[in-house]
Amino acid sequence: MKKLIILLISVSLFGQQTNQSNKNINLETVNLYSSFIDLNAEESGKNVTVINATDLDNYSFNSIDELLKLIPSIELQSRGGFGTQSDLVLRGTTFNQSLVLLDGMRINDPLTGHFSMYIPINPFEIYQIEIIRGGCSSVYGPDAVGGIINIITKTFKENYNNDEIKIESKFGQYNLKGLNFHLSKKISNNLFSTISGNGIKSDGQELYDDIFSFFDNRNISTSHRIKIGKKINLMLRSSYSKSYFNSQYYYTRSSFDLSNETIEKTWNQLKLNYKIDQYSQIDFLTAFQSTSDLYVFNPDFPVYENETNLLSSKINYVMKKDQHRLVSGLEFQNRGIISLDRGSHDDVYVGGYINFMKRFNKIVVNPSLRIDYNKAYKTQLCPQFDINYNNLKYNLRFSVGRTIRSADFTERFYNNNYSDTLSPGRNIGNPDLSSENSLNLELGFDYKKFKNTLFKSTIFYRQSSNLIDWVILNSNEIETSINLFENESYLFAQNISKLNTLGLETEIWFDLLREKKININGSIGYLKIFSAENTGNIFNESSLSSKYLANNSGDIFNYNLIFHWKKFKLNFNGKYKNRDNETEVGINQELTKSYFVHNFNLNYNINKHGSINFEIINALNTNYADILGAIMPKRWSIIGVKYILNNRNN
Repeated sequence: MKKLIILLISVSLFGQQTNQSNKNINLETVNLYSSFIDLNAEESGKNVTVINATDLDNYSFNSIDELLKLIPSIELQSRGGFGTQSDLVLRGTTFNQSLVLLDGMRINDPLTGHFSMYIPINPFEIYQIEIIRGGCSSVYGPDAVGGIINIITKTFKENYNNDEIKIESKFGQYNLKGLNFHLSKKISNNLFSTISGNGIKSDGQELYDDIFSFFDNRNISTSHRIKIGKKINLMLRSSYSKSYFNSQYYYTRSSFDLSNETIEKTWNQLKLNYKIDQYSQIDFLTAFQSTSDLYVFNPDFPVYENETNLLSSKINYVMKKDQHRLVSGLEFQNRGIISLDRGSHDDVYVGGYINFMKRFNKIVVNPSLRIDYNKAYKTQLCPQFDINYNNLKYNLRFSVGRTIRSADFTERFYNNNYSDTLSPGRNIGNPDLSSENSLNLELGFDYKKFKNTLFKSTIFYRQSSNLIDWVILNSNEIETSINLFENESYLFAQNISKLNTLGLETEIWFDLLREKKININGSIGYLKIFSAENTGNIFNESSLSSKYLANNSGDIFNYNLIFHWKKFKLNFNGKYKNRDNETEVGINQELTKSYFVHNFNLNYNINKHGSINFEIINALNTNYADILGAIMPKRWSIIGVKYILNNRNN
């Protein structure tokens, strides 16, 4: 394995899966809708991966996080399988430092970063997924430290009007049952509507004596696009999702932890587009999400109930003319919680931003500037400058920018409103936390000369200050809480002085034997964190142990190989992680230093509409976990049947 890692230290890949009639590697024509100014991937100055609807149709996955695990330089720290809960990590950041957008609007829950992957839509609704790595606060606001993921749905893609019927059912071991459906219809020239839903549930595998990793995840969503006259488009969405699952050791290292959790989310979104003329337009976007979290730590303990609300609105002026683009806008966020253990709190965020793009023959420059205000971190300025040089053989890109992140409600107030004495190993919030700040730099090189192959490599550096992390600390040193046992260990939120991170991510995209009977395309990926060095005095003086440094992977390797032959498609994929090992005697758990998980998938197309799919998750039955105590599924077999009817109206 070591020889393989050394060989691939500068090679990482995510291969687009396409059908036999459309096997092209053509990033130059892929637009980034999250930019608002229709930049293509090569003009952004950043390392960008775009997954379109054709790719999604060729994948077999049970949740969006399973798909994202195949993408280079993305780490999903999963707690349970099948989308039960996953934390998104980009470039060695924390899950709080990556921003997830749904049709351009923030979906990260203000209570805790653990809920960012609860995306209340069916994967069948997705038109495109954009992964932009690196600091993006100047355009997208706070928390976009490691990067962003923007999911664009078909309804919010202005010119998408296909009539579709998609139905998929799945059955598997441990009484697994799943159903997905998606219906879309161009009702008239002025109305396009969809309704979709999905659900998957299982009794789960046995983790310990009579303790099972059960889960029940489901959602339903409807959306509409209405054309009002010649200049106005109105897009609407309303969604509901619910997840119920075993959450033992997801958040604590307490021997009393016998937890289960129920999360309900409603999402309502509106986008209004007004075309001023052929060169300019105004976009108004607003979204409201409400999340309910019912957490049962132990049947003998009080139930934790949390309600969070997030209201986001933004208005953009967009101008596109000749060789330059301009977007300027204002953004407003109101974040609020009502919590049994955290109390009731509200935060208001206001930001203004401007982004300019100019082409100079083969050079594209993209400067941007944002001003944010919040009562916790006051006024913050986030500038960014991207530049890109592109010719037929290679592409050079450079980016530098500043990012910010304020502490979420959990980091500030967790367990502070709870009057009874807390058992050791629990997390304790710190209301005196300062905001995080970081300087992000990256330099990338893309080589396009190889036939049907694209090579990409990016080196990045991040200088962080006031990094927020859960630090293992003796209760006698925690002055902000009075509900603790004396001389016991707890996880206390603190600002870690400074942290400098250096890493390398690379990608190779390929599509082989496209004219032959057997076509091969796929992926091999590698992310290397060379160093995550603390330059402050907090560890040297206090010998504190950081979960941030302990849980982040130093090496991430993934592969994804797809073989097409007639009506058959065979897929092998897997991921390797290497990180610091960790043990907890109190719960008799160990986080191994490394693991390698392999998955297998076989698909047979019955005809142009129907297919049968067989998959084995964790085919080699590897015992592993991403988070200490949160055991991941062992070998699991699933069979599925899919029906697709697609009529193009464009």
